[in-house]
Amino acid sequence: MKNLSKHKDKVNARELLVQALYEFSFGHNDAESIEESFRKDFTKTKVDYIFFRNIFSHVTSNFERLKSLVHQSAELELFGIRNIETMEENILLLSLAESELENTHRNILIDEGVRLSKKFGADNSYKFINATLEKILESN
Repeated sequence: MKNLSKHKDKVNARELLVQALYEFSFGHNDAESIEESFRKDFTKTKVDYIFFRNIFSHVTSNFERLKSLVHQSAELELFGIRNIETMEENILLLSLAESELENTHRNILIDEGVRLSKKFGADNSYKFINATLEKILESN
């Protein structure tokens, strides 16, 4: 694994984003209260909060559009799956939003998507994340 220590603030922010988006996916709390909760709960964690807030806001305000892009690009039958799991979908949404807002290099987005899916996703979901991000980011 690459040395991510000098980018730890963003790495931590991405991990919190996956968790915040997971909570948002269920629709029990609005985006503002989720963001506030995460900001309060993780004040001692080394996190790039501006990055967190910008990406979270972009995903939540463009949720349906981004979700549609993900579902159009995902080759579900290639991986023998019927639906994209919530956690994997959120990782893809996060990566797509970061691509749109931050112009992060596609290799970094793919590496981070794979890393997040290994940490938070189902077994072997990293293969689906890798292939889907390759396709999405190739067309953007």
